[in-house]
Amino acid sequence: MKKLLVLLVALATFSALAQSPQPATLFGAEAYDVPSKIMKSNIRVSVSVPMGYDAKSDKKYPVLYVLDAFYSFPLMHEMHKMMAGEIEPAIIVGIGDDRMSLPEWIISRYPVLNFDNVAYEDSFHVANLLRGAPVKLHSGDGAQYYNAIKTEVIPFIEANYKTSDDRGLTGHSLSSLFASHVMFKDPGYFSKIGINSAPLFVNDDETMRLEKAFFASKKKLSGKVFISASSLEGKNLFEKRALNLANALKSRNYPGLNVTHHVFQDESHVSEIGALTGKILYYFYGLPVDRSLGKGHKADK
Repeated sequence: MKKLLVLLVALATFSALAQSPQPATLFGAEAYDVPSKIMKSNIRVSVSVPMGYDAKSDKKYPVLYVLDAFYSFPLMHEMHKMMAGEIEPAIIVGIGDDRMSLPEWIISRYPVLNFDNVAYEDSFHVANLLRGAPVKLHSGDGAQYYNAIKTEVIPFIEANYKTSDDRGLTGHSLSSLFASHVMFKDPGYFSKIGINSAPLFVNDDETMRLEKAFFASKKKLSGKVFISASSLEGKNLFEKRALNLANALKSRNYPGLNVTHHVFQDESHVSEIGALTGKILYYFYGLPVDRSLGKGHKADK
């Protein structure tokens, strides 16, 4: 009997050790490769629907399009679920591929998130982010990429999910610079814009020139704009410029435009990503509920 038990334990142990690893997945998320004639490639999109989503229902939901899905979508997807009682139901769509290495991601995102070709920034990225790797970067495909997002990705999402006309666009770092340009170049298409740790200094502070030209054109902005920076990433490069953009927008007194500005203390350019995820979700979709925890507990005295 003892020999049989030993044999069974050995077999169970061997079976456990012999299992093949399975790819980790984000429960409840869906992903598609959307064919793009404009980009001459597929654009990877990931979708997170709210709790209780029913494709057969007539109910429609706002959509938040999240750039740099390589790292941003997993955070958004999970916080989206965790904050279900604090935010209104929304659909989260990540744009960008996560099936690659970090260097591959840096190289692939860089051209499409810049609207302008800036040779200095191209060489700076190679020297600093890619540590002098033997590659060349060429910025300036942003307009083409935005055209693909607007005319190929978004129609795909709206054809396959219960979406309303309430669209948001958010990013971080370079993808936030992209979002800042979209805000001025296609006003009104998105009612919510997130600009987080954007390198607004690129091309001699072009975003601020776009802001001034936009105001001079007498066009209108409305909706919500969330602008943030973190205290450890550089007061001059990021924090000051984020504040300048927020103050400029507030000073214009656009009817129906709500602008908020936040500095994440003791966070770096990268570590702030986790903190801003929940904050931007609540700013865009927050419900007027009591967000405290543990009320009524005997220890709450």
